[in-house]
Amino acid sequence: MKLQLLTATFAAVVISAPTMANETLLKNDLLEVLGDSPSEQAIKQAFEENQEQVLEVLATLLSSEVIDPQAVITEALTIAPEKVTEIVEVARQANVSNEVITTSALLAGLDPTVVSEATAAGIQTASATPQSIAPPAAPAVGSNGGGGNGVVSPN
Repeated sequence: MKLQLLTATFAAVVISAPTMANETLLKNDLLEVLGDSPSEQAIKQAFEENQEQVLEVLATLLSSEVIDPQAVITEALTIAPEKVTEIVEVARQANVSNEVITTSALLAGLDPTVVSEATAAGIQTASATPQSIAPPAAPAVGSNGGGGNGVVSPN
């Protein structure tokens, strides 16, 4: 019994080893090719060359501090709109703000309600305490047409 379990575990490791190696190579190659200040064209090319690995490319690019998350998410949504929920989940795991994700969806031509999180309290960035509203001005009182001064009704 233990031998079968050990054989199955070994087979799983052997099968998954190339995948793990490919992910590491993909990450290293992408970051090396894109360099310190990648253009939008370079980001687009990275996604087009790896269309079957959009989520891995997205996670790799979002891990870089020199790449604009909005440009990366927009391109991922443009290349693979059918994977919108997975792309949004990867972006949220990378701590990308909901505002950037929603804007990226708009730029990619998608319905922003598909990617935005519904909140009962409205926008997340709204302040907790509402701003005070100035009271209305007092209405003008009489015109003093009856002869008295400083009274509402001179009768």
